Amino acid sequence: MNPDSDKHVRPAAWAGAFYPAEPVELRKQVTRMLMQAEEAPVAGHLIGLIVPHAGYVYSGPTAARAYRLLKHRAIKTVFVIAPSHAEWFEGVSVYGGDFYETPLGRVRVDRTKAEALAAFDPSITLSEAGHHVAGDRSEHSLEVQLPFLQIALDAPFQLVAVVFHDYRPELCRLLGLALAGVMGESDLLVASTDLYHGYSYKACVRSDDATLQALSTIDPDGFCSAMQAEIVQACGAGPVAALLYAGREKKANKITLLHRTNSADVTGSREGWTVGYASLSISRCQKE
Repeated sequence: MNPDSDKHVRPAAWAGAFYPAEPVELRKQVTRMLMQAEEAPVAGHLIGLIVPHAGYVYSGPTAARAYRLLKHRAIKTVFVIAPSHAEWFEGVSVYGGDFYETPLGRVRVDRTKAEALAAFDPSITLSEAGHHVAGDRSEHSLEVQLPFLQIALDAPFQLVAVVFHDYRPELCRLLGLALAGVMGESDLLVASTDLYHGYSYKACVRSDDATLQALSTIDPDGFCSAMQAEIVQACGAGPVAALLYAGREKKANKITLLHRTNSADVTGSREGWTVGYASLSISRCQKE
């Protein structure tokens, strides 16, 4: 008998769409992307990653550039902070169940840290909002990160799953402070976001230039100002801002652009809908 069979599990909603549903094929595809990703040295102590969340055929290689950094790292808990695309609710929703599931198996929720995060402020709650499976309204932006983590990390890890789309700067700052207060030195933050969305390749390049410029220093207040002024275009701008606030609390002083592209460059067609992708790392370096 499976001792976890009666637990509260968030099942995979997008297997077979955003990524392969068959475990062998999924493992093969992610492993191949990680092996092909250029390995970049991390300056100092790795605190967080910013990664895209489109279908693997589009943004997978860009995400792999970030996840390649996790090779041989002992990460205990990963806080994945993601946007809620289809469901709007006030505040921040932290998954209060026991597992998130992918075709590669179940990822155990770190209930202790999830509960500690939710205890930080009434605007952060343990909730099903943004997490439950609801057909094509199910959220993908968090789920698609998990197979990468399951394969990139050498040892099992625990998860704190966070979704929101209430991007008020004060809430992003509060969430960042909460994350910094709960996470340990062996934990990792992952902010899930795509960049430009629209019908112009040229506009995509310009917009992503501006967004990445706003990310070129760890300045969460400046990033939020750019977000409010619509200089930044990123569906996960709130999760990114929260990561930046948490990073600042953790004395992060180095942000590195690992890779950028867009769906037009991936497909070779510059006509039609275009989405921008980038991966970045945030770390703490000793000052010379």
